[in-house]
Amino acid sequence: MQDLNKLWKIFNEEYTDTGLVKGAFSAPGRVNLIGEHTDYNEGFVLPMAIGKKIIMLGQLRNDRMVRVFDLGYNTEIDFSLDKLIPLRKDTWGNYLMGVVDEIQKAGFSLRGANLIFTSNIPQRAGLSSSAALEVVTALTMAKLNSLEIEPVEMAHLCRRAENNFVGVACGIMDQYVSCLGQKNYALFIDCRSNDYELVPFKDHNYQIVICNSKIQRGLVNSKYNKRKEECKMATEFFKHKLNREIRALRDITIDEYKKYQAQLPKVTARRARHVISENYRVQAGVKALREENFSAFGQLMIESHQSLKDDYEVSCAELDILVDLALKQEGVLGARMTGAGFGGCTVNLIEKNYIDCFKKSIKNEYKKNTGINPDIYVTPPANGAKVLELR
Repeated sequence: MQDLNKLWKIFNEEYTDTGLVKGAFSAPGRVNLIGEHTDYNEGFVLPMAIGKKIIMLGQLRNDRMVRVFDLGYNTEIDFSLDKLIPLRKDTWGNYLMGVVDEIQKAGFSLRGANLIFTSNIPQRAGLSSSAALEVVTALTMAKLNSLEIEPVEMAHLCRRAENNFVGVACGIMDQYVSCLGQKNYALFIDCRSNDYELVPFKDHNYQIVICNSKIQRGLVNSKYNKRKEECKMATEFFKHKLNREIRALRDITIDEYKKYQAQLPKVTARRARHVISENYRVQAGVKALREENFSAFGQLMIESHQSLKDDYEVSCAELDILVDLALKQEGVLGARMTGAGFGGCTVNLIEKNYIDCFKKSIKNEYKKNTGINPDIYVTPPANGAKVLELR
């Protein structure tokens, strides 16, 4: 990541100084440690912010125009705060436009701005570069305009931007952890109440390591929607079987599932088993981290991957290869696919002393098996969005 002085130099070459307030801001990507496909079932997730982030520099303008320069793609867009229409080209701009749209809908007054940003979050890898862009835009526009928007409110605002303007029906997890993440803590989120807790991840003997399969997530909407539909069918089934209020699979206990699973269609039963057991794994994982029982947490990660692979069927050959290779390495306590699936990354829990050997071995073996050079990122839990400087 370029240092701020270099970025300000680029900014000043790109834009004429307006004499108004300027500043630099950042927001991180995230990796989900455990709790996959539980969010839209009103369940539990346990992500953490990662050391990869987006940095945005901005300065207010004297008019209602916003100009944005993306350093990664070397492209620029501009739009009026009074005429926000989704772009068909340079669609990354819709994340920014959606955010300023939601800020204005919330009753805040904005001025135009000149913005540049740079990112080292891998795109289409399931590490939430889009949520980071939303959050850093919200923080930049809020601080430049002297607006007081609390982190939780900002996360919800960014989620609405993605739901309403971009048109992606995401949950709250990505925006929450980008806003609320803290160094040395994972973030336990209840996706029904939106309550959250910081969970310590402080043991200096263990590290989170992310392996990028380089298979871009083919999160085909039809597959994702099919899973949601299957979960809804299972929920309706249990509503009729159990004499109590049931809103989502989150409300079904493992014993209740076991009692009636044979009456469900086989595929629907597998989908339900994943979600119900995964919610228990997240809660057990939080307990394990609080007790600094990293071997127990690693075992839960392994069980999560098996469930995602066999019951939910959202893994792919390359992710399975990465997990299998990881579990053969010395010092690895746990490994699983992370994110929605069908490509993207795995997340691994490793004893620090073995990380160098792990990286070398995984790169060699994965290349041998797939012909692909994987990217590997070592990252402790990082801080959420923050102001780097105001001028």
